[in-house]
Amino acid sequence: MSMFEQAPARQDTPINPHQFIIRQPTPDDGNAVHNLIHKSAFLDNNSLYCYLLLCTHFSTTSAVAMMGAKVAGVVTAYIPPQQPDTLFVWQVAVDAVAQGQGLASKLLNDLLARDNTRHLSFVETTVTGNNTASRALFMSLARRFNTSVSESVMFDREQHFLSLHDSEHKLRIGPLERP
Repeated sequence: MSMFEQAPARQDTPINPHQFIIRQPTPDDGNAVHNLIHKSAFLDNNSLYCYLLLCTHFSTTSAVAMMGAKVAGVVTAYIPPQQPDTLFVWQVAVDAVAQGQGLASKLLNDLLARDNTRHLSFVETTVTGNNTASRALFMSLARRFNTSVSESVMFDREQHFLSLHDSEHKLRIGPLERP
């Protein structure tokens, strides 16, 4: 799921955005990514093994932001086999100490600027109806790429989640206008 973490309280010490180093994740980042997702009240926590696989098999379409030796942000994403022109963003999380610096946008920009993703025309993600932070992030992405956003229900609360989870709405951003 692609939900942007909103921390209940931000750290008072301002973070210099130049302190972040954005790079592809490695298997050694799996535990830190798992812990970052686990701390989020808004993201579904998956197994450590899942994040190890994401940091291995999907490293070229995912990104971590390092603040020193600490993972301060992550975007997990992949290219669906049936949609080779689309990046599906699964989860976005930013640690509370790094929020308010535009880090989620920087992570997405880094992903879309890579050689292996420059051919992509669309970005997709899912968000719940009340996830205003994720919606704002992806609307901002659409503005940066001078494109539109379409929305449809991808996984329905009753049909897919047995009424145990809110419906997940698919946001489709594109086609991306690249410089």
